[in-house]
Amino acid sequence: MKKNKFFRIIVIPFILLWVIFFCLIFFNNNSLAKERDLEKEQQLGEKLARDFEKKHPLIEDIEVNSRVSEIGKKLASNSDLKEMNYHFKIVDLDGVNAFSFPGGYIYVTSGLLDYVQSDDELAGVLAHEIAHIIHNHALNQIVNNTKYNLLTILAVLLTGESDVALLGRLTTITFLNQYSRENEEEADLTAIELLIKTGYNPVGFLTCLERLSSREIFRPEINWGIFQTHPRTEDRIVYIKDLLIKKGIEIDRRAAANYLKIETKFIVKDFQWTGIIKLDDSTILSLPFFGEIKDFHKILNIAENLDRFLSLDLNIYELRISVNDTSSTLFIGSNPIITLTDFEAALLNKNSQEVIFEMREKIKQKIWSLRLRLLL
Repeated sequence: MKKNKFFRIIVIPFILLWVIFFCLIFFNNNSLAKERDLEKEQQLGEKLARDFEKKHPLIEDIEVNSRVSEIGKKLASNSDLKEMNYHFKIVDLDGVNAFSFPGGYIYVTSGLLDYVQSDDELAGVLAHEIAHIIHNHALNQIVNNTKYNLLTILAVLLTGESDVALLGRLTTITFLNQYSRENEEEADLTAIELLIKTGYNPVGFLTCLERLSSREIFRPEINWGIFQTHPRTEDRIVYIKDLLIKKGIEIDRRAAANYLKIETKFIVKDFQWTGIIKLDDSTILSLPFFGEIKDFHKILNIAENLDRFLSLDLNIYELRISVNDTSSTLFIGSNPIITLTDFEAALLNKNSQEVIFEMREKIKQKIWSLRLRLLL
């Protein structure tokens, strides 16, 4: 009898206390996910978008909008928040920026479209913004800094007379990309996972950040919007590279950023063939020959070697020439790219050394001009 009384008075209340304590901790940690109201988030996003677009004109070009929307919707359909109704728009601003409002409204600036070099780079930016929406970063950041819970904040912001201070804080976080370090890192890593899942090259997001890092050295006064240093760009590059390496993804920057493209074509005139190799639309080799199969193979092999060993971060001294009595060879590092004989160069009224030297200088010039265009 005493034992039952002890159990009722002491043990049961103690157990209940611990159960209540556990539930409070559990639901507190999971309340943000459980209490999300996507319908209200989308209503809020529509309200913010409407106010924003009254002040900032959008780009109406159908082709450009189709490109952004197609990439964005492909990413969104593979995200962990497929039920969100996403909107992708282009705002007519020069700065390199992208931002998202709660409820699936994502904007990129016309300046950013000029900045990205490929669909993979653009996909990286859009995936980053989709990640902010997936994790509800903007609203959760306000929740963490106020006494309100998420549903209360949504209710306040959706009323006819919104809390001006709260609305201003939300706009600052989204439009000016003032997310916390933790939120930015989470968005970066989630973006990489989403890019891989969707089939875009995640190295594109890395090349955006690496190019930015170089630009910051020369233009530190510019506000880079989505690429603001929270965390520092160098830190973002490190943990993104680490994730790519961990996942066994080759960091092929040329493929991701769509530069230093090799193109080969053949033309014939008066029974004489010419093999032409272009580097980003600049001709670096134009070699006449008499149409033998081995000559076609030689041109194609040169292009293949260039495609394999050429890179933007190539040190210029790695482009070197070796000259023998009757031939010259261009190397990238220890890799032979082309060996040309004086006989093969004769149709250009030059010797092999002159042709190889001109080819090397054209490649060097192309690399330098591309670095200046992308990094300054």
